[in-house]
Amino acid sequence: MNHSSSTRNLIQRIGFGALSVLAFVTVAPIIGTALYILWHGGSAISWEFLSGFPRDGMRAGGILPAIVGTFYLTVGTAIFSVPLGIAAAIYLSEYAPDNRWTRLIRIAIINLAGIPSVVYGLFGLGLFVIFLKFGTSILAASLTLSIMTLPVIISTSEEALRSVPQAFRTVSISVGATRWQTIRRIVLKEALPGILTGVILGLERAAGETAPILFTGAAFFLPQLPNSHSTRPWPCLITFLSSRRKYPTCRFKFNMAPRWCCWFLCWE
Repeated sequence: MNHSSSTRNLIQRIGFGALSVLAFVTVAPIIGTALYILWHGGSAISWEFLSGFPRDGMRAGGILPAIVGTFYLTVGTAIFSVPLGIAAAIYLSEYAPDNRWTRLIRIAIINLAGIPSVVYGLFGLGLFVIFLKFGTSILAASLTLSIMTLPVIISTSEEALRSVPQAFRTVSISVGATRWQTIRRIVLKEALPGILTGVILGLERAAGETAPILFTGAAFFLPQLPNSHSTRPWPCLITFLSSRRKYPTCRFKFNMAPRWCCWFLCWE
């Protein structure tokens, strides 16, 4: 008996050790990269760099328009995607019948979460920029990013709602509360941490995406702040591309970007 217990403890310690090594191997490159960037580039970060406007063909100055453009896109994405995503999750979790169509909808939502972002960019270009005539603007980019983040928000929010014990709903309804009161005052409150996790993950992905806004709303030089929803933003992720404009090959590469995207789609 003692021998088998010692064997199990040894196996458990070996398993924990292996998991610790794998976790370290996974996290160490990320920490090393962040420390390397801070060590070599920390001296270049200043208040003037963060609050100034670009000048001299974006070879000098600050990145304030990039920060504000990213903020506008993130806020616009949240306005369109968060209410609709949570509402869809509530319907699928609390009201939708458990039949074949509901299961097909869930499968479709999961598949949409795995579609490459360039596909959403081409979709936003065709629908919002060309068909609805929004042009390349903050509005078109925000709507495109909202469609891209909806599957993540819906999936995580639905899982958070379904994880709330059924006994909470039963007790609430048995004391006279309606179904909507139960959902609003009990279920949503218990599922709030999981819902917030899904919202943060979705918005984090939207703030870091490149392909959708390249087709729908990116400006490559913006010496002033955006002043309306129809203005083209200058997100932070475009800063590097823009700062390399002094090289003639970069213009050729960017003009070829849509053709590359189509080639990759056909190749896949």
